[in-house]
Amino acid sequence: MDDILPEEQSNLDAFFQMFDWVGEDISELNADEENEVGGYECLFIAFNNLRSYCKQIGLDYCMIEDQYLASINPKQSDETFWDHNLDESFSELDELAGFGKLLETIEKGFSEYEKFCEKSDEVFDEWHCVLIMHSFLQKYCEKLEIDYTLLQVEISALHSEIEEE
Repeated sequence: MDDILPEEQSNLDAFFQMFDWVGEDISELNADEENEVGGYECLFIAFNNLRSYCKQIGLDYCMIEDQYLASINPKQSDETFWDHNLDESFSELDELAGFGKLLETIEKGFSEYEKFCEKSDEVFDEWHCVLIMHSFLQKYCEKLEIDYTLLQVEISALHSEIEEE
């Protein structure tokens, strides 16, 4: 773990730590033989971590959803997305392995966006990283035919339970 104290950590550093925790949380859940981990469970963990992160830094998650909806191209849904062939990421019979490939694809998206920012006057920041991650996760929901709205309702219910405790 990093030697950086949480109060010294930037929002961008915290984002990448949260992103790493997604894989760790999934691995931990999968290590218990009683758990069957598939695409839905992976998405639940990823979106839950993402929403918790947004809340932690004061970023309105609804703005991310709105930006995603405003930026998607409906004609692109079954083709390529952010210059990545989603079919390659999701063709795995094993949803857990497919989600692992998705996380790798998201990381490539971060890297490519960072390179773009270095060549332009764009700022590589946590807001864009959240949008990139959200976009790939929502596309994964569509690919697996998982009801995104229901998934978000269940995550909201979990957050409400946690707040009540």
